[in-house]
Amino acid sequence: MKNTENPHQNHRARIRETFRKAGVEKMPDHNLLELLLFYSIPRKDTNEIAHRLISTFGSLNRVFDASYEQLLEVEGVGESSALLISMIPAICKRYIDGRAKAKINLSEPAQAREYIEKLFFGCNCETFYLLCLDAVGNLINCCKIGEGTSENVLVDKRAVLETAFRNNADKVIFAHNHPNGIAAPSKKDLEMTGEMSSLLSGVGIRLADHFIVAANESISLASIEKFSTMF
Repeated sequence: MKNTENPHQNHRARIRETFRKAGVEKMPDHNLLELLLFYSIPRKDTNEIAHRLISTFGSLNRVFDASYEQLLEVEGVGESSALLISMIPAICKRYIDGRAKAKINLSEPAQAREYIEKLFFGCNCETFYLLCLDAVGNLINCCKIGEGTSENVLVDKRAVLETAFRNNADKVIFAHNHPNGIAAPSKKDLEMTGEMSSLLSGVGIRLADHFIVAANESISLASIEKFSTMF
């Protein structure tokens, strides 16, 4: 019976594991290119081809700057590999452009209020959102954490922490609504805010504010002097 086992499988597994655990900082250029080529050359040693590409064009960035036709001229590079490599700069540009266009800064209460009020348009049940921000107040992600009756919403502390960690948040903003009430904190709202502020602070994440939204108004607890000590 013909042996169909890939002789390079263990090497490929080691390269993938290095990237997964250490990232690009711990990998030389040829290994990064070798790893990329795994996905267009499934059963052949890509190490030699990666070295050949860098030798031909002079550096990793020049490999990515090469045209599809130029890449095809390198021994071992077929149409799939040439297409994959030539896609990388275009995809990176789309990613960077998208990040720049999508940047939303919520460092000021007025900016945060405007963004948050829109979250609750047409919302008839009490809903809790966690807004994850970076160190300068740019929005990383806005996540719905809980949803409940018109009178209360259950906030899972573990879900808050896991979501903040998953999004690498430096600080967070809470936002929830009172669909049939007024924009004023209940005793439970204040207790939860104080508890979560302490819990988040203990793991290096700052609770920056807690907004409460009602039909025609909203408030920022951090902007109210008697509540500001919680933030």
